[in-house]
Amino acid sequence: GPGNASRWGLRLDHEYFGRYAIFALLALLQGTLVCLGDTYFLGVQANHALQFLAVGWLAALVFSNIVYTLTVSFGDIGKAVAVVLLVMQVAGSGGTFPIEMTGPVFQAIYPFLPFTHGINAMHAAMAGAYHMEYWIELGILASYLIPSLALGVVFRRPVIKANDWIIEKLESTKLI
Repeated sequence: GPGNASRWGLRLDHEYFGRYAIFALLALLQGTLVCLGDTYFLGVQANHALQFLAVGWLAALVFSNIVYTLTVSFGDIGKAVAVVLLVMQVAGSGGTFPIEMTGPVFQAIYPFLPFTHGINAMHAAMAGAYHMEYWIELGILASYLIPSLALGVVFRRPVIKANDWIIEKLESTKLI
């Protein structure tokens, strides 16, 4: 459970980053494999191959961190929220259809989804960017790490206490 690393004198943030390092490494490997596979296997042409790879790496880190943080913070409920966010990302960011063809709800949330900015940065790396478009989209994508890291590091202790309290109350009902 959370806080087990305290036996060895480690704080919750050490535990968070130590465990996340494994997932970050796997995410970076996956991002590399996907981008290189797109380039060399599928024949995707990118004007800026390193920028294309950089978007893949950043997207891998952002999304793996969001899922990791939700999972370690909220357990099974966090996993369910992560799945809902995944579905919203694909449907609401223009990942399957142009955003103009989606419903009004998805059109409203479109600018707030991290996947949207990953797609835009990929487009800029592949086809070229106007002015600072690539860097702006990359910056917006990276900004999604702020609330994720805040939840995982800064607010970790209160969330653990709240989860423990909820689990205790659920167990006292004898329903679960």
